[in-house]
Amino acid sequence: MHRVSWLLRIVVATAVSGCAAQQSARTSDALFGSPVAALARDHAPDLYAQAEIAWEKAEAALRRKDQDAADEHLTAAHLWLAAGAVEAERIRLDRELAALQLEEERWARQLGRDQEASALVARDISRYEARAVALREAERISATDGSAVVSGATLDAVLTRVRFNLTLAEALGAPDARLLSLRARVETIAEKRSEPARSVEALLLGSEELLGEIRADWPSPPPGSSTALVESAVVLGFVADRAGTGVVIRSDRFFSSSGRVSDATVKRFHGLVAAFPHGPVACQVAVSELGDDAGARRAALLVARLRSMDDPARVSASMVTTDSLSPGAVQCTFAAYTDP
Repeated sequence: MHRVSWLLRIVVATAVSGCAAQQSARTSDALFGSPVAALARDHAPDLYAQAEIAWEKAEAALRRKDQDAADEHLTAAHLWLAAGAVEAERIRLDRELAALQLEEERWARQLGRDQEASALVARDISRYEARAVALREAERISATDGSAVVSGATLDAVLTRVRFNLTLAEALGAPDARLLSLRARVETIAEKRSEPARSVEALLLGSEELLGEIRADWPSPPPGSSTALVESAVVLGFVADRAGTGVVIRSDRFFSSSGRVSDATVKRFHGLVAAFPHGPVACQVAVSELGDDAGARRAALLVARLRSMDDPARVSASMVTTDSLSPGAVQCTFAAYTDP
């Protein structure tokens, strides 16, 4: 409003000095060429028109030599222009207010979207944490003696994983007969609640095998396969990470405490390879650098066992000496699984 106040002071000063109105043309230029007149003409044309009418009446009064009437009409012209300037400022302020309201609404919508996104992220984190807990719990099956009864929490976690696998298999077109058979076993085990670890793990591997049969028909791993591989590896008792060269799994459970090759761990490894059937798998068995002939023989036996599957050419295995793995530990890279 400071600009309008300044303009109004010009109008009032001009009105006072214009009351004499002896020099019509010069007064007209000063009046209708002023910033006040420009504002009125652009934003309040109706009020500007009233000022022009008043000016015409002032000129007519001057021609009649009626000075009092001329002064009155000239003052009216100034006041009409001043009113136009005030109206122009009101319009400007209304527009600025409307712009501010739109901006406020935009920020309110953005805030709503941000809050919704934050809630979604929180839900995703919660689901991720719950999933991680479930995977860790299911992984306990690989550390349980085959004849021991599985704990309730571990059983629930494994059955949840199996149901997830079967739902995914159904969506991918798995045969109904296979699905019905595996689901019947799920319900039987869930009802009994006292199944040995060997039977529960066999059910888990069966569901992974079914997915592997479906994936084998695909020309290459689809997006998200590396994540699925990591999760399945964790459930089966392996440490798994995604790397630039593929998904890398590690385990120090390929040998029992007595030094024998663990049949159960080899079976889990072969089940994982079958469940994710694309590309080569390169394994390294760590051995001591010197003097451990017995360890080298055990490692050689494990190398042969790792290759002994339906597609032996797919798995390569070798013995290595490395500081990154303890003797007897195994590291395998699934090279085809490099998606983000």
